Amino acid sequence: MEDFRKVLEGNIGRKHIDWIVEQVTDSPARFDELYALMDDEDIQTAWHATWACEKLSIKQPSLYINKVDELMQRAMQCLHGGTRRLLLNILLHLPVKKPINVEFLDFCLHRMLSSSETASGQAVCMKLAYAVGRKEPELLGELQAYLENMEPEYYTAAVQCARNHILKQIRKEK
Repeated sequence: MEDFRKVLEGNIGRKHIDWIVEQVTDSPARFDELYALMDDEDIQTAWHATWACEKLSIKQPSLYINKVDELMQRAMQCLHGGTRRLLLNILLHLPVKKPINVEFLDFCLHRMLSSSETASGQAVCMKLAYAVGRKEPELLGELQAYLENMEPEYYTAAVQCARNHILKQIRKEK
């Protein structure tokens, strides 16, 4: 059984990530080994482990159900933009938990508008805020107001596209 750390600490590509995902899918007992590497002191190893966890969350979201609160805290405290985006994507693949974590929702609303957030981070924060709004419909009006009051010309085409798509979905649901 190959050590995940050895694979993740070097220069890797999608085939390495897919191999790790396959290993954990075939042997879920190895999930904790991979998950723990997201805390590795080597930033690159931690980032690669988070990348593998993000891909795994698509195939095996049940592995993360008991880690939702922890993942939210990690995302809110993460300083590495790429790792934060991956953590947010993991959360996007999971069902929204009730009661709603208001601190996390506020984080998403703030980061989706923040010029210091990457475009992909802004877009996934919008999607997460929308997922929360779908679970708690009274929050959709607040999200709609945020999105309608955005100045689109200050955002990338990708963020504008995510904004327009979510607004279209909100209007369709009303």
